[in-house]
Amino acid sequence: MRVVGAAVAAVLLLLTGAGEASAQPGILLSQEELPPAAVPAQAGDSVRVRYSTLRTATAAGESTGSIFLPRGDPPDGGWPVVSYAHGTVGIADQCAPSVAGFNYVELPAIEQWLAAGCAVVATDYAGIGTAGVNAYLDGPAAAANAVDIVLAAHDVYGDVLSDRWIVTGLSQGGHATYFAARGATTRAPALDYRGAVAVAAPTHLEQLFPAAGPAIPALPTTGIVNYALLTLAGIDDQRPEVDIRRYLSPKGIELMELAKVTCSRELGRYLLAHPTAVGDLFAAPLWNEQFRELFREMQQVPVDGFDRPLRVVHSLSDTSVPIPLTWAQLAEMQQHGVKWVHPTRARRRRRPHPTVRTWAQSSENCYRSR
Repeated sequence: MRVVGAAVAAVLLLLTGAGEASAQPGILLSQEELPPAAVPAQAGDSVRVRYSTLRTATAAGESTGSIFLPRGDPPDGGWPVVSYAHGTVGIADQCAPSVAGFNYVELPAIEQWLAAGCAVVATDYAGIGTAGVNAYLDGPAAAANAVDIVLAAHDVYGDVLSDRWIVTGLSQGGHATYFAARGATTRAPALDYRGAVAVAAPTHLEQLFPAAGPAIPALPTTGIVNYALLTLAGIDDQRPEVDIRRYLSPKGIELMELAKVTCSRELGRYLLAHPTAVGDLFAAPLWNEQFRELFREMQQVPVDGFDRPLRVVHSLSDTSVPIPLTWAQLAEMQQHGVKWVHPTRARRRRRPHPTVRTWAQSSENCYRSR
């Protein structure tokens, strides 16, 4: 929970100052009441929306998501907006946070943002609650989902929302946040994008996934089979031209189909009861140019092009996403000219150039420097 608290603090600080093949982004398609279980206790008005966005990195589609307003009257200029990209919950429709609500890890942060006077918008991601299967860890698509719901929210509540907004996400959502951080200004130019916070975000996946195959050794990282199955399921549904089934074992196909209809917690319990290694999923290796290019398109996290501050938060004890991946990401970003500010100096060194900021405690709220 320490990492979540750091992310909340970073979000509040960033709000204080700090061309794709798609239909028009963020067009509101429908809205409906959220189920009571999906509404945080700190929320005032709320709604579930469906809106236009990207389906994959290269295809248009739709997504659903939640919009929560704080209680009370909006401040002058409206409530600033936090776009939250959730962590891995599964890709089945019943896993969508706008249906099932947020889990105990993510809900406290949403409650704190609302209590601090931020509106919160939260995409479900295309394919979770909409047609097809979610293109899991397709960074450009998930990023567009997180940006476009801000546009849809202004269609619903534009009279009480500020143009100021940031994007933040955990794990799967942290991966999406890197992509959103690079493209937010371009994708939503009418709004005032202020920055991003990527929490426990996996990077360098495009170098790891192509190495998958029957000979890959068992890995100690918890949940890796779960993540692999979700990724394979998305590829199977959204990119049939690569014929992923041809590379899978019968067990791999069986578990992939289970992943399409099961939320992550239940899938994890099943895998604990039926131990499975990544190699058990495959009949042939993925090490060929077709898959290397596919994973680069989906998963290669940007290392430059950020026009607003980006804060990177990661726990040293993370067993799902090892922190050396983030160290490598930060090193590559520095090599590409992104400047890093040490957390103890982050408040004093306000610079106009893009900045990577690691975690620093902050007491600022959403209203400061409106």
